[in-house]
Amino acid sequence: MALFVKTILAVAVVTLSTGCTKSHVRQFVGSAVADGADTEVKYNALECKTLQQRCVQGDFQEWETSNKDMGCSCKKL
Repeated sequence: MALFVKTILAVAVVTLSTGCTKSHVRQFVGSAVADGADTEVKYNALECKTLQQRCVQGDFQEWETSNKDMGCSCKKL
């Protein structure tokens, strides 16, 4: 588990140091962090609708990304 956390932190540092200019890079890092937190993350309206329907026993949240796309997550309880 400690190796996983170190790997995630290393990826985050590299991504942040390159300026996070690409949305897919941010999505990759966000998904990697979410996997470690027992959370599923999606980044478009259709996937979010599907995730919301599957997230019956979890904490579902939606947001607007910096490039005006929809983002959402389901944290397992």
